[in-house]
Amino acid sequence: MLDVVPRTRSHALEGNTIDLLSVISRIETAASNHHMKELERLIHSLDISDQLGLHGELSLKTLKVIKDHKDQVNINKAVKEHMIWYYFSQQEWSDSILAEVIKIYEQEGFIALESIVISALKENKVLDHQIETIRKAFKTKESIKQIGKWVERNGKVIQEG
Repeated sequence: MLDVVPRTRSHALEGNTIDLLSVISRIETAASNHHMKELERLIHSLDISDQLGLHGELSLKTLKVIKDHKDQVNINKAVKEHMIWYYFSQQEWSDSILAEVIKIYEQEGFIALESIVISALKENKVLDHQIETIRKAFKTKESIKQIGKWVERNGKVIQEG
């Protein structure tokens, strides 16, 4: 008679963790070599819940590759949005970051990117010359509210137009 050891949840999770770490390592390698189809295949090999958590597991270098090649990487839109949002959330606020966030926001409609701008407004990272650009690009109720609060805090007047 065979001794069968029941597989417990912790064993299953441990195995999944090892598999996930292996896939993450292979995604990192594929990204560093700019093998977009392999990167895409590896991401698709994961359950959607694991895919949605990848943004916090991948290096910023890999997330930058995915952002820079977003049109060539055919993965779940929400997964791609999470990855690009996380990449920007880890960057120092600047004119170039704002311009890139707006460009991708306009191209892809990734709502999460608006939160990058909202955070910058709330944290007073936005500079005077960026307000009008933000106002033109982001027209949601929350953006308008946060621009108003920024203007009030900074004693500025913005031109309507």
